[in-house]
Amino acid sequence: MPDQRELATAAALEIPRFVSATVLFQTAMADRLGISPTELHGLQLVISGAATSPTELARALGMTTGAVTRMLDRMETRRLVERVPDPADRRRLAIRPLPDRLDDVADLYSPMARFFGDRLGKLDRRQLTALLGVLADGRAFAEREAARLRSEKGG
Repeated sequence: MPDQRELATAAALEIPRFVSATVLFQTAMADRLGISPTELHGLQLVISGAATSPTELARALGMTTGAVTRMLDRMETRRLVERVPDPADRRRLAIRPLPDRLDDVADLYSPMARFFGDRLGKLDRRQLTALLGVLADGRAFAEREAARLRSEKGG
């Protein structure tokens, strides 16, 4: 049985492999949907409610608002999203997913969702709390590092 240090090392080595496999999966999904991986990422952010405006989407993707405008033009053409007046401030735009292709997205994700649902369902409360903590802390750290790398890019 591996000791704690060996398990921590194995877990640390597995993280980049998991991220790489996830990127491969997302790229394959985007190919199946006929969109770019960045468009799929944007669509996921819109569907989840993490980005509800072009400005939020640009920030979340690390893109300029001009690049996001062009991406949204392509996504609207493919009937993935629509831009509508923001109900809270009609001077702003909101982005909403359109149902036309959402079933296609859900169908492609369903095996992965079932897999993770099954695996997470086998963990106890303590294990889920620990996993959630690692994931949330890792996400926050990755976001800070991305911002740092972007800010150092020009310097």
